[in-house]
Amino acid sequence: MSETTGLYRGKHSSGMESAYVDKGVGKPFGIPRDQYEAKGYKPAYDKLPEK
Repeated sequence: MSETTGLYRGKHSSGMESAYVDKGVGKPFGIPRDQYEAKGYKPAYDKLPEK
């Protein structure tokens, strides 16, 4: 099982911030910023590149 890694961050038109992560399933998916930070994923949200 692979470790979850943050790839990039984005902001929806609604203003919601999301981090896109790779869980080793071949396709990144978005989760809300607060969930990303609560789970302690690396790198820190503010260090993720914007896309």
